[in-house]
Formats: sequence, C-alpha cells, structure tokens
Amino acid sequence: MTRNCNSHTLSRRDFLKRTSSVAVASSLAANSLGVMGLLNASEALGNSNDYKALVFIFLNGGNDSFNMVVPMGAGPLRSNYELNRGVVSLTENSLHQLDLGSSAKIYGDIGSSDFGLHNQCIDMAEMFNNQEMAILCNIGNLTAPITRDQYLGNTGESIELPPRLFSHSDQQRQFQSEPTGSFSYGWGGRLAELLQSYNNNPLVSPLISLAGLNPFQVTLQGEINPYALGNNGIVPLNRFSGARSTMVTNYMTSIDTSSHLMAQKYSDIFGSATVAQDIIESAFSTAESSGVDFDGIFSAAGVADDSTVGKRLKTVAKMIKGRSGEANKRPIYFVEMNGFDTHANMLPNHSSQMTELNAAIKAFRDTLYEQGDYDNVLSYVGSEFARTLTPNGNDANASGTDHGWSGNALAFGGMVDGGKFFGTYPDLLINQGLDVGGRGRFIPTHSSSQCSAVIANWMGVSQSNISQIFPSLNNFPSPFDESVNINFIKSS
Repeated sequence: MTRNCNSHTLSRRDFLKRTSSVAVASSLAANSLGVMGLLNASEALGNSNDYKALVFIFLNGGNDSFNMVVPMGAGPLRSNYELNRGVVSLTENSLHQLDLGSSAKIYGDIGSSDFGLHNQCIDMAEMFNNQEMAILCNIGNLTAPITRDQYLGNTGESIELPPRLFSHSDQQRQFQSEPTGSFSYGWGGRLAELLQSYNNNPLVSPLISLAGLNPFQVTLQGEINPYALGNNGIVPLNRFSGARSTMVTNYMTSIDTSSHLMAQKYSDIFGSATVAQDIIESAFSTAESSGVDFDGIFSAAGVADDSTVGKRLKTVAKMIKGRSGEANKRPIYFVEMNGFDTHANMLPNHSSQMTELNAAIKAFRDTLYEQGDYDNVLSYVGSEFARTLTPNGNDANASGTDHGWSGNALAFGGMVDGGKFFGTYPDLLINQGLDVGGRGRFIPTHSSSQCSAVIANWMGVSQSNISQIFPSLNNFPSPFDESVNINFIKSS
C-alpha cells in the first residue's frame, strides 16, 4: 500500500505503527541482556573498521544554487549569466575562484573552466580547491531523459514528467525518494533496509534525524524507524522526573502479556526509548571525553551560537565520534537547513544563508578531520530545486527569484573525487537550450536519482541491487559509466 506524505509530517497513527516492530525487538533485547550488555555488544560492532556514514544536508526551500556556483571569465557563459541574472547577478571580483582539476562539461559545448563560489563561501571554495569537495551540476527530479521540444509538446510524444513540478512539498518528497506520484519510501530509508547486514543489532535506529520525521528516512517495509534527536542531542520528556518518573516507570514494568494490548504496546515503546536514550547518552559521553574540542572547532569556523544547522552538524559529529556506544556501521543522518525560499530580498537573504552554511560545513569538516573520521563520512548537500535564473523585479536588494527545476549540489568527504564538476552545467540561455519557461527553469541533465545511486553504491549496495531503491534508473544510462560523468566517488 502506498501512502501520501508531505515533506515534513507523517500522521501520529502512521508513526506509531512504524515504530512498533522495532520497539518490540529493542525492549525484548533490553529485558534479556540488560543495558550494559547491550552497550558492550554494540561497542564490539562499533569498533569495526568497516564503518561508513552518510550525512544528507537538505537545503529546504530551493537553494539559488546558480548564485552558489557562478561562471567567471570572458566567455559566453559569463555573458549569459550577467544578461539573464540581471540585478541579482554577483560580480566576478566578489567570487572565490575555483581551480578545476579538469574542464567542466557545459551544455551546448560552450566550454569553460572559469567558475567561482558565492562570496560568502570562502571555506567551501578552499575545500574544493584542496580536492575535498565535488560539485554536481544541473541535477534534479527527472523520470526519464527529456528535451525542451518534448517538454513543450513539439514532438507529439507522450512524455512522463515528475508530478507537480515546481511545488515545494512535492519536489522535496521526490528529491528524497523518487519522482513518482505515489509515495512508498524515501531513498535513505530503503537504503537502510538493504544495508541491514551492516546494522544487525540496531539498538538505536541507523536512521538518525536532526529534523524530525521526513520522507527521506521512511522505509518500505516499516521495520526500521528514524530516531529523532534535537539540535543538541536527546530531547528529554517534559517534566519527567521525581515522583512522575517513578510512577510511570513502575506502571510500565508492571505490564505483562496478560495486560491490554494497547498497554503492552506503550510498554514496548517506553522500553525501547529507555534503551535508546541510554545508548545515545553513552555516545555523547564518549565523544565529549575524547579530547575533541567540538565547541572550539565550531566557534573557530565562525558558526554562530544560534545557527541551527551548525548545532545539528555538531550533534552528528558527536554521534559519529561516540559510535562505540551504538551498533550501526552504516548510519544515515538527515540534517535540514531552512530559509531558502527567496522570492524577495534574494541577495541579502541568500548571502546570510551561504554565510551560515559555509561556516557549518567548514566546522563539520574540521571536526571530522580532528576525530579521524573524514574518510568514513560522505556528506551530500542538495535542495529540491534551484531558482529561476531571471529575477522577479528590478530592485537589486528587494528582488527575488522563483521556483526552478534543476540545480547544483555538493558532496564532500575523503572518498569524493574532489576539485571537479560532475554532470553538465547549463548554458544559461533563455527560451532555448534547457530552458522550459522563459525564465531559466532548466531541464536537469542528470536525475537526482543518478547521484543518489552513486552514494548508495559507496555505502554498500551493489550496482545490481540499486534499482530496488531507484526504479527510474532503468530509464537512464548507468551513473557508473565513465561517459555519463556523474560518478563523483574516487575509483578504488
């Protein structure tokens, strides 16, 4: 059965249903082994060298990524950018130049290797130039390859498009799953199911969310459920202490197989949550006693005290460092950063967002290096779509941009083939080429699922099984074919 889901919420009934099976397994394990036994068992697994983590940093609202990755130089690509971006274009001398390890592929064979990052992305530019970061150009939700003429109906063909293009909630859900009308699972959730052999004692779910329930981590079978953390770690039950705590605990422990089924279910969930909290607290304790100065590193990178994405990435770093207290060798983290729906005041608002994102990524990268995990953690930064290339006004400070289609994403980590552009950067022409709306809504030259498939393969899913996550891949050339130019993972 399929289930419709918006980009932020699942129903309470659905959430409890999906929680039940893991809760039963965890509480039974807790009763038979005890918490310390569970911690010791998970530590043996956590110390394995075969550890890989995925951190999906989702930029909610449609990141204006054509002002994040910007052409430079004297060629036609820069001219197209300046002409069509108009009052929201960035000057060349404000950009941080990128040193490409190889020429970028440009739609229409324009040819260019002159690019820069947004003027607030100095550290991200340094990461790229140090070959630690790759840029994935012009990706987006796509059911099958399509041309402009096909989209406009000029060929008379029946073409399948991603449902409800340009809608935030629909495109967010599709970017985190597959471009289909119905919703069955997120690609992170399905990935976790196919990697269960690496997470064979999941006392805490391998799906860790720093942004509540989300489509990305919904599973197909419903047997693995996301564990939600607050920005700074565990969110304790409100006023759950003293006599209240004693009363609830005594009641829960009194429930047995003769009790009402609803009471048994609540007892199972309570027991599972108690075990999970002990394990998470152990992970944080391990991290904070490790000698890594998390607060100092994030402060030195310029992360503001009120930065939500900064707090969330610091929490992820602590979870990864303290993994001797949990069992999973393939954890999948979801981190969300909001505020990218820049219909107005785009230049100042996007500059603020890029400042915060740059500092958080720098801090996360530095922390992973400090704790020796940079080679084990793949971070993927993407958004449901970019914005229209043309602005919606003539005032440089007040104008914004509207919902687009394709955009540019980022990947960083020790396994990434950095210092390169993958995919095909658009020619930035209006009313021709890849533009379908007269405003610079560009058709993706690679599907978001092709990029996600590369990540799934690095995490441990064989190429032959990846279509179980991304059925639409059957409509595209293999992302692992060198000529496709989207495999951003270093060859072994």
